[in-house]
Parts: sequence; C-alpha cells; structure tokens
Amino acid sequence: MKKIKVLGIAPFESMSTLMLQAGAKRNDISLTVYTGDLEDGAAIASRYTQNDFDFIISRGGTAQLIRQVSSIPVIEITISLYDLLRCIQLAQSASNHYALIGFPNITKNTHFINTLLNYKMDIYTIHNQKEAEKVLKDIASSDIEVILSDSISNSLAKSYHFRSILITSGTESIDATFEQVVSYGNMYKETLHQSKMFRCLLETHPFDVYVFSPEGEMIYHSRDDLYSRELTNIMAGLVPSVIKDGQKKVYRKYSGILASISGSLKKIDEEDLIQFYVNFRKVPLSLLKNGLHYLDKEELLNNAENFYLNTAPQQFIESLTKDALNSRSPLFVLAERGMDKQHFVEMLYLQSSEQNNPLALIDCSRLLNSRNWDYLMQDMNSPLSDTGTTIYIRNIDLLPEAHFKELLYTIKDTGLHKRNRIIFELSHKESTPYPDRFVFTKNILNCVTIEIPPLRETKEYIPHMAGLFIGTFNVDFGKEIAGFEPEALNMLQEFDWPFNYAQLRRVITRLGNITEEPFIKSTDVRKVLLSEEKEARLQTLVPSSSEKHANLNLHRTLEEINREIVELVVKEEGGNQSAAARRLGISRTTLWRILKL
Repeated sequence: MKKIKVLGIAPFESMSTLMLQAGAKRNDISLTVYTGDLEDGAAIASRYTQNDFDFIISRGGTAQLIRQVSSIPVIEITISLYDLLRCIQLAQSASNHYALIGFPNITKNTHFINTLLNYKMDIYTIHNQKEAEKVLKDIASSDIEVILSDSISNSLAKSYHFRSILITSGTESIDATFEQVVSYGNMYKETLHQSKMFRCLLETHPFDVYVFSPEGEMIYHSRDDLYSRELTNIMAGLVPSVIKDGQKKVYRKYSGILASISGSLKKIDEEDLIQFYVNFRKVPLSLLKNGLHYLDKEELLNNAENFYLNTAPQQFIESLTKDALNSRSPLFVLAERGMDKQHFVEMLYLQSSEQNNPLALIDCSRLLNSRNWDYLMQDMNSPLSDTGTTIYIRNIDLLPEAHFKELLYTIKDTGLHKRNRIIFELSHKESTPYPDRFVFTKNILNCVTIEIPPLRETKEYIPHMAGLFIGTFNVDFGKEIAGFEPEALNMLQEFDWPFNYAQLRRVITRLGNITEEPFIKSTDVRKVLLSEEKEARLQTLVPSSSEKHANLNLHRTLEEINREIVELVVKEEGGNQSAAARRLGISRTTLWRILKL
C-alpha cells in the first residue's frame, strides 16, 4: 500500500520527538519532521510543494502561518481538554497565582474549562509575538507567578522572571492527528491521484495551457519553460472578448513564429474561468511576410479604410450579403477592378458567425515558390488544417494549372469547406464571359456567387458615399469641407467610373486637397474628372499587365525604375507631390528623395 507522505513541523523540540515516536508505530504514513516556530516553521513549509508531501501537520500559530504560504493541506494538532487539564494541574501544584497566554486555539477551550470548573484563572489571547510581549509586560507587576503558555510565550516569560509551563499536545493528540491524516488521505486519495494525473497530462500536452480570472489575472500555466510575458499580456487583453462571446481564436506573430491562441469561457463551481490553448506554428518567413496573413475581428473593426464598413449604404450591403450569410457553402466574390473586394470579404467575415475565429488570407500570387506551396498543402500548421476559420483565397487565376486543381481537390477531398468558411475572389468585368477558374471552382465546390455591381450601376448611392468620404477626409487631414455644390454632385453621378470605388475615393481625395472653400465646386470636379478620363484612355492603350511591363524598361537599376514610376505618377497627379505620395503609399520625404536620385 502506498504510504501517505506527511511533513511534520513542530513548534518546539519535544513535540518533534513525540511526532517521531508516534509516526514510528505506523506503517501507513511516511513522516518527515522539522522543528520551527511561527515564521521559521512557515519558511520550512514554503520550500515544498504537493509533489513532495500530501499533508503538513503542525500546531497553533505555526499551523496558521503555514496555511498562508503553502498549497499543501495543513492539519492542525489540537490541544485536547485532557492536555489543558494536565497543564492546569501542574500550575496549581506550583502556585495559586497563575495565568494562561496563548493563541485562540488554546484559549477557546480554556475559557470552557474555567467556566465549567469555576476556576479563577486569567486568560490572555494573543495572535503574534508582539502581543505576547505586551501581555507579559502588563502583568509583570501583578501577583501572577506561573504562566501557562505556548512555545513563543514560554521563551518570553522567562525574561520577565515568570515560571513557565509549556502547554504541549500529548501522545493522544498526535495519534488522533495521524488518524485524521490517514482518514483524509484515504478519502481524497483518488482525487489527489487524478489531480496529479491531469497536471502531468497538461504539462506534457503539445499545447501550452493558461487559465485566467475574469479580471485578467493569470492563475495557472502548464509549462514554465514556455512562459512569455508578451503572450500573457496578449491573452489578458483577450479576456473581455472571451467573456462577452464565449470563445475567441487569434493568431499573433511571436519571436519569428506564429502563435495560435484559442480562448474559451469555463464555469467551475459557479466561478468563471478563462482557458487558453497556445500552439506555436513554424511558418516560412517569406510566406508570413507576403502570402499568408491572419486577421481578427478587433483589427478589422478599427480599419477606417474599409469602404463597405464605413461608407457603403446599409441597404446596398444587405442586398449583396443576405443569401451568402445564410449559406454554409463556399462563397465566390466577383467584381470589377477597384471594387475593394478584400474589404468586402472582411465585411462578410465580420457579419458571420465565425467572426470570433481568425480570418486567414491566402494570396496565391505569393505561393509561386515550392517551399511556400508545400507548406500550404502539406504542413499540419497550414490554414488548410484549421477548423472554424474563415479562409479567404485571392488571385487563384495566378496559380499554375496543376496547383490550382490540386488546391481545389484538396479542399473537396478533405472536407475543408465543411469545417471552415471558404471565400474566393476574382476580378471580372461585366458583359464579359465568366473566368474559366470561376466556373470550374463553382462546379467543383458548389459555391454561392456574389457579384458586386460596378459603381456605374449604383450611381444613386454616390451622393451618400461622397459625403462619407469627405467626412473621413476632414478627420484625416484637418479640413472643414461641408459638402458639394449641387452641380458638382450631378457631375459625379454622371461620370462612368471605370475604376469604381477606388477611383471615387481617389477623386474625392484630390478634390479635398485642392478645395479651400466650404463646398466643393463643380469647376474643380470637372477639372479632376477630365484628368481621370485622360488616365482611363491611357489605360485602354495598355490593356494587359504584361503589355504595361513591356513599356517599362527593366534593364536598369532598381533606383532608376523606381524614379521613372514616381515621375509618371507625379505627372498623372498634375504635379501634386502630396497626392502622388498618397497614391504610392509613401511619405512626401521618400518621394522627394527618389526624385532627387
């Protein structure tokens, strides 16, 4: 039979001897004994954990202090009525003037004896050494000659010239404590075994496990060797979202790898606890930088650039998303260039039931090297191994034919589209045949199609959208533009908008930059739209990307190529370097430096 491991901490040496003598008679416990009173005893106990001992036995104030510093269950050796009566008899035989000083566990029963036997003994309750010194000092001038006390008061009493009788627990009390230990040990043996088993399983689990309180305080962590303050702070920040939604999953880059963090709300004995699993994923750095991005709800809600979230009319959005949000089939988004398809997909994700799980963006144009492709298709940490994730696949038209079909059949054969929400997107101009890869994908995976109408077909929304664009522009650039002249709005509605929302946003930005009046004038609108028409005509002269690249001399240094591109954009922006910098996504300082090369 497995013995119960007991740590005995005796306040004084004679009790250590009694513990050892009593323990030697038993074959059901394994006993280790130290001597240490109060803080000294607590310091000894603090060195051990539940892996070392099953129970601690001690007495009085020492036992109380040990409970404050140790997670090991503490069973207190009591002072029995028999122990007290024996000590009182010794005091009475020594003097008629005696008193008792002790901790509450001693004085409680002494008051009972005093009342029952009509003794006139003075009783003083203390809680620490300082209180004991004060009591002894106060009674030093009294006629009291003998002090009944515990170990700490016993030592102090001698310095005040009192005779002192140490209140000890007899063999019977220690035997009773051991019986209690064995009883508790048998009662909780299975519970303790399960606790240790689960702790062992958690410590060897492939995922790191954290538990937080609703206040964001970490109260458990399974792997000390994997502890990270940075990750802990991330999880503490996710606690309110987990409490609100019941569960949450995000991805975060950490020390060159990707951390998958899954949180869920648990209720244990009416107490709310937040549990997190952390799985570290080794993703090729080139893929993380370019072809694979993980986004989450909080990031996207704070994106002021999302046209569909911040500018598009709600009626327009509902007409596009109603059927898609009610379907579990893969989605295929078709739209012309400039329709902000990625922002539309992000808006779909935010309105879906999967919004508390990540959005994985896979850009097929960045999967053209074998290492990135092999990771996506074969690695267990690939998003294609996920469950409950929204997987957004862009630019499937740029994949080699063999890779394209491998991807689709992998999705179909593994049931990926049943475990996750899959969204594809392609550019498609109205009145032209559907792209072959759209038709093939739709037939293989039974996709629901969302065709976003071009801006020229929803011109009734242009005044609304233009007003919201101006509001955003005012906030970003500190302007106070109040709106448009009526004729200016009419001109915007009559324009054909070949490059759709991206072009509308660009036009509004250019108008905002040149407008110094409260209202944007029709003369300025005419000027900017004429410039846009010229640019559109230039675009029609170079219909394909390969032809565009053919007009750019690539047999030069990168600096020379960059300079030519910047010069072209500045020219298209009518010499406005600020507008050119915004269009290129660089600062004016960087643009100026490139032009000076």
